[in-house]
Amino acid sequence: MEGNRGFSVVEILVVLLLIAILLSWAAGAFNGYQQRVAARRAAEVFVQDLNVTKTEASRSRRVTVLDFDEGGLGYVVRMESGDTILRRSYDDQAEIPLTFLDLQTAGDTLAFDRQGQADLGGTGAALGRAVFSRGNTSFTVSFNSMGVARIEGT
Repeated sequence: MEGNRGFSVVEILVVLLLIAILLSWAAGAFNGYQQRVAARRAAEVFVQDLNVTKTEASRSRRVTVLDFDEGGLGYVVRMESGDTILRRSYDDQAEIPLTFLDLQTAGDTLAFDRQGQADLGGTGAALGRAVFSRGNTSFTVSFNSMGVARIEGT
């Protein structure tokens, strides 16, 4: 009668080592995926909020402003009178956390006039840009004075 031979300690250690290597690789890939999704989603939400700002200016026939707070990782959409329409945050406690946020216009403010035309900060540029980053992943939203926007990954 020949006894059943089990696995040796070396065989078990080799299998556990292979599993650990695969798990660490998968965790890194998943982290990169999460960074891309967060940065892309933040850019998409900004495009929606840009449309809200433009629409509110046209609808109310009042100047509507989008104020960036890059240090606080967020922005506020408000009427020129100061009434807040919406507040968006991308800090660590937010639904979409970011590590970097930048509105590339003078003064970090974007104002839509009564006709829904944006003042791109007096730079004379045809396009405004906003950058949304999480980790090593960034997405840039390019928009014109009419609020038409395009998202590009970097």
